[in-house]
Amino acid sequence: MAKLKLTEQQQAAVENRGGSLLVSAAAGSGKTKVLVERLFRYVTEEHCHMDDFLMITYTKAAAAELRSKIAAELSRRLAENPGDRHLRSQLLRVYQADIKTVDAFCTALLRENTHLLAQEGERYSLTPDFRVLDENDAKLLRQRVLERVLSRFYEELDEGGALLADTLGAGRDDGALVSLVLETFEKLQSHAYPAVWLERNRGVWENLSGDFNDTPYADALLETVRRKGLHHMTALRKAALSTEGGALYKGFGERFLTAGRSFAPLAASRNWEAARDSLAHLEFPRLATPKGMKDDPEVLRLKKLWEGAKDTARKLEAILSVTGEEAMEDLRAMAPAMTALLKLTADFAAAYRTEKLRMNCADFSDQEHLALELLTDGDGAPTELGRQVSGRYREILVDEYQDTNEVQNAIFRAVSREGKNLFTVGDVKQSIYRFRLADPTIFLEKYRRFAPAEEAEEGEERKILLTRNFRSRQEILDAANFVFSNTLSVDMGEMEYGEEESLHFGAAYYPPRRDCDTEFHLIAARQRSAGEDHPVKKLTAEARFTAGRIRQMLDEGYPVTGEEGVLRPCRPEDFVILMRSPGSRAAAYAHAMAEQGVPCALEESG
Repeated sequence: MAKLKLTEQQQAAVENRGGSLLVSAAAGSGKTKVLVERLFRYVTEEHCHMDDFLMITYTKAAAAELRSKIAAELSRRLAENPGDRHLRSQLLRVYQADIKTVDAFCTALLRENTHLLAQEGERYSLTPDFRVLDENDAKLLRQRVLERVLSRFYEELDEGGALLADTLGAGRDDGALVSLVLETFEKLQSHAYPAVWLERNRGVWENLSGDFNDTPYADALLETVRRKGLHHMTALRKAALSTEGGALYKGFGERFLTAGRSFAPLAASRNWEAARDSLAHLEFPRLATPKGMKDDPEVLRLKKLWEGAKDTARKLEAILSVTGEEAMEDLRAMAPAMTALLKLTADFAAAYRTEKLRMNCADFSDQEHLALELLTDGDGAPTELGRQVSGRYREILVDEYQDTNEVQNAIFRAVSREGKNLFTVGDVKQSIYRFRLADPTIFLEKYRRFAPAEEAEEGEERKILLTRNFRSRQEILDAANFVFSNTLSVDMGEMEYGEEESLHFGAAYYPPRRDCDTEFHLIAARQRSAGEDHPVKKLTAEARFTAGRIRQMLDEGYPVTGEEGVLRPCRPEDFVILMRSPGSRAAAYAHAMAEQGVPCALEESG
């Protein structure tokens, strides 16, 4: 790793101590450099060892790359200071250091401590040589176990079970019930303590009483109602202000302001009946389009926004169509079926666990849940093993923290002395959203709650923002900021995109250019060929346009930055075409490139 000067933000992220630290690192902001430099500050200034740290990444490739960068930096520093005995002693330790994926950490912990997993009443237990099921094997095993559990369920059918079966059944087909149990079980895996969640929610359904507003279901629905009300109140007002002083203000702007104001009570509603009353007062005056502006792009944009607000009003009307008393009656009527579903899911989870123990195997979710079971008790407090493991490490460093789930977050807390020596880095804008139950709201909650590092007291949780991008030109960042500032919101993406979240130019080593504006092209699906107007597939049209644009730039000798910042004419290898699903699209692009005489090669990410 080349020695580079740290920015003020990076320096703060490297040096800050005294409490749990969250680093929100925008794309291209040098987060890996910060993580490596932070590690070496501990090693050189506090004489820590490489294996005093637990470094978590989310892929094996990322873990290998991080270890390689640390080893390269160690070699560089040793070359500069060959007499440093402490640095030399780290040469072996860097390959013993815990730089792992979450899976690898949990698997190693389990294999060392399977003897601590046995629960009272269980006939089987894991042994250190347990097998990890792949997803296909786990799916087949779940289906087999559920068939047995359902047979017992039907044999012992009670009133709640009968209501559940009748509600979801279609003659002799119980496919809907099977799917619902499996879906419920799979979603449960995102909870740190699934059995506790099941028991708590069974208690809610078994003890339904009082007012509908006192139930968690009313809370969830009202939160949706308020969020949508606030969104449209803000969006309509903003749209109205955009028409001020123009021809659209009277026929559009004034009416948008009226509609926006009518959403305000909905956004502020604090109970079910207030929300119902607010819905009745929504106003949508008829729009008046100025003469000659029917097809104006701004008119079309405003009309789309207007129809979106009206569509939301219709959907909210469906949600709020019943009174609180009627909603409570519906909940009580369905309570036996819901209780039966939760019990059935719990029975399946227990049977599935028993079968896996019998086979001496574990699935993907087991590794995390069983590791957490070893590290914490039922209330989340650290066990004796948890205290021992947390005592091994000077600090826990977690990369790509935006893709953490609740179980992993509980594990990190358990091995970091309840979060006191936890360093996390990530960017919620790069989240893989919900893959393997990832929960970006964990990152967002800390991002909103933690104090800026320069204001935090000793021991207080703090955050640092790395917002300068060192990969891209200003024009690229301007385009990205424009798109995200106009699309990201709490409703869409779970966050606002303001000044702190924006990408800021930091790559001063790029020579200034005036011809690098981002292009946006609309491609017609009808194309002329040999004087005939005919439709073509969208994919074909996109591929032909892309190949033609590349051919044009090659022919014109469009200048790109070459070695040492010198401009040169572009070459075919300077172009990259990014596709979501290259397997189904690559052939069309390869054919279009061949038509234009542009050589190309396909690479698929693994």
